Parts: sequence; structure tokens; C-alpha cells
Amino acid sequence: MSKEYSRTYIESVKLEMLNRLGLKQVFFKEQIGDGLIFEAVGFDKGSKHRFCVRPKTKTIDEFISGKWMKVRSFVIKSVEI
Repeated sequence: MSKEYSRTYIESVKLEMLNRLGLKQVFFKEQIGDGLIFEAVGFDKGSKHRFCVRPKTKTIDEFISGKWMKVRSFVIKSVEI
């Protein structure tokens, strides 16, 4: 059974993504299993991104060309409360 994450944790991860990945806007979409799905808009005109944050491993994946690719050398620093 998957764990439900608090709104404060989700907001903390969202702010971290904005600051560290250089995105313009980040929106929390849903939780699927233990993964948190976010949609984001970049500063380049029309650039849209989908991310899956995995709190257990503190990693982040981006949906590129129909599959999830790990974002290298990026570890979530937000701590679950």
C-alpha cells in the first residue's frame, strides 16, 4: 500500500524543483503509487515537462519521448514531515 504525502512536503518539493531546475511554473498533478507526478512549464516558449518524484529514493524522473528518464545528479533534499 502506498503512502500519502502531506501538502507541505509536496509544496516543499515543488519549490525545490522551481529553484534548482530553473522552471517557470510547477504544478502537482497526482500521486501514483509512491511516485508524485508534477507538470512544469519552462522559460523557453512552449516548453512543457512531466516529472515523477520518488520520495523513497529521493530521485526525479522526466517523461521524455514516451518513457521516464532519470534526471542525473539531482537528489531531492526536501524532508518529509
